[in-house]
Amino acid sequence: MSYFNHAFRKTFVGTNGFVDTLSGHLGTPGNILTGGQFAFVNAKTWALQTTAPENCCNLVLAGGSIYQNDKIGPFHGGYKETNKSKEINPRYVSRFYRVDPCLPQSNVIHIGNTAYTDDVALALAITNDGNLLVDGVYNDIPLVDTTAPTGSGLVANITVIGGVVTFVEIVNGGTGWVTGDVVTTSTDLIPEDGDGTQPTFTVTAGVGANCCKEFFCGETYTLRVDVKGSPALRLLNHNSYIIASAYGGCCPDGAIAPVAIDSTLIFIQWADAITRYPVISPFMQIIVVDQNGNPMYAPGTDATFLAAEGAITWDKYVSPGYITDECAGMVLNGAYVDTKFQNCTFQLTDFYEVEPVRLYASEVDLNGDPCTFDGVCVITECQGRQAMGLGESVARDVILSESYRQNFFHSDLRIREITQGYSVFDYINRNTLYTRYFLQHNVPRFNNPTSTFDNDQYLLEVITCGVILDFETFVEDWLTTCGNCDPAVQVEGCVTDCDSIYTFPTLTIDFNPSTPEICVP
Repeated sequence: MSYFNHAFRKTFVGTNGFVDTLSGHLGTPGNILTGGQFAFVNAKTWALQTTAPENCCNLVLAGGSIYQNDKIGPFHGGYKETNKSKEINPRYVSRFYRVDPCLPQSNVIHIGNTAYTDDVALALAITNDGNLLVDGVYNDIPLVDTTAPTGSGLVANITVIGGVVTFVEIVNGGTGWVTGDVVTTSTDLIPEDGDGTQPTFTVTAGVGANCCKEFFCGETYTLRVDVKGSPALRLLNHNSYIIASAYGGCCPDGAIAPVAIDSTLIFIQWADAITRYPVISPFMQIIVVDQNGNPMYAPGTDATFLAAEGAITWDKYVSPGYITDECAGMVLNGAYVDTKFQNCTFQLTDFYEVEPVRLYASEVDLNGDPCTFDGVCVITECQGRQAMGLGESVARDVILSESYRQNFFHSDLRIREITQGYSVFDYINRNTLYTRYFLQHNVPRFNNPTSTFDNDQYLLEVITCGVILDFETFVEDWLTTCGNCDPAVQVEGCVTDCDSIYTFPTLTIDFNPSTPEICVP
């Protein structure tokens, strides 16, 4: 006897919610699932299930048709026929999990001295979770070091549950902090229920690198910036880079040794060289931080944005000259938006970008070697992160699943219009991020006349707009009645978000400029 298994995947559009309040049989008047709705039905009677069955019976997952017109009828395999799964035996469900949507995250690096590299607090650990605190979420709470104050400007969001702190998140890392500093809230910033105590936290990660580098007149300084990733490869068939040079200017007459200069001027020259180079400039946004810590943006930045930030462009910078122990820096934000066609001319073969731009920078000597001298420091603030739940990939999942049902998405635009191919975009927005549920089960064949033992695997995907607790509870209760060893939904979430301490202008393009947003019910 041989062993030959199969694997199948079916996608359901559930953007209009889970139906568990109707009674009666699927398809009867008043019990029609509309587009974007999904429900469980009894596998024998086709009765809609309002609660999870207690007798461990098989169910069928059904989704409303995404098509609006049907000349055949809903009971004869027409366009409006519901999308149904195979019978699901809860004893053979091997996994139930949810994949949450994740916004894309840009790769942000800091070169030289910025507010981030100047001893910023990166992470906090709860040293003392407090006592008898009033439950709630407290935003923008300043934290201070009351024992040996060294840092300032540290602000965090704090969550209190059960009278104690359960979560702390840094909003502003401030400056002057080092690993091991112990901080607390000011008196009663978090209300106490009785004779309570305020919490304390320990800085578990702080950037203390000496990023304040002096630059001198009469010297030329070279910065290499590499852009890697799919966006660069698609443009050039190779990774992109630039070697930018900056000159410290002529030394004053009579100077015996090179004289220190305003380092802001060096970073401005580097930034100008990058923005003028068309091979690399589309992949990043640049902020120059002057020696007083003020951010400056590229020439041509929107005036409204500059006014809101209280900033100027670096071509307006007037140097006050060298200031002792004050240094400048630069921030690079890997930012790239790809053009794409609208729904009218959408094709399955259209490319859509998912990989973030990755930036690498280093100061090099005249020979291009970064290892022979002490160059300017480069510190990563945010790693690039790929988005999850993209409408682009979700739409393709739905189209593929419908094709298995013989509802093809035709490349001919007129045939596509006739066959209602565009209906998928009535429920799936390509510029939106969706939550996805997956239910994996198998259908074993214990007696097969072909002498082949089949154990077919079925993966059911449900596209939803946000978390649906009723659906999760239904499935968990259903699996529990059958003694399933792991009935709880497993969650595949996002890595920790990274919000840069600097604000960058919004990128826009002429062709379909919308940026992805998480679908909210």
